[in-house]
Amino acid sequence: MTTDGFNPALVLGCSEDEAEMLLVGRRMTPGEVESVALTTYQWWRHLRDPRSYWVTPSQAARLLHLSPGAVRRLLEQDRLPHVVHSSGVLLMRRHEVQEVADRLNG
Repeated sequence: MTTDGFNPALVLGCSEDEAEMLLVGRRMTPGEVESVALTTYQWWRHLRDPRSYWVTPSQAARLLHLSPGAVRRLLEQDRLPHVVHSSGVLLMRRHEVQEVADRLNG
């Protein structure tokens, strides 16, 4: 299911077989896969996964070497790209947080 470096199973936080079932076996754009993830991704199962596609604000704070409060302020100011999971938890794409961390640490 991996195409051009994009792995739907990673975005969905599940196995390749589970991703195939969730996506009904059809090819989807990355944005469509992310939309499915916003209702199916079990973010709490990936809190200690250093390879997870999504990160929570507390994980972002560790990646950015900032306090959770500082990350919360960045989120409130829309200075960190994020989405809202159906559970209400804010999620960020790990690669985008890492890009911000790289800029901050120059």
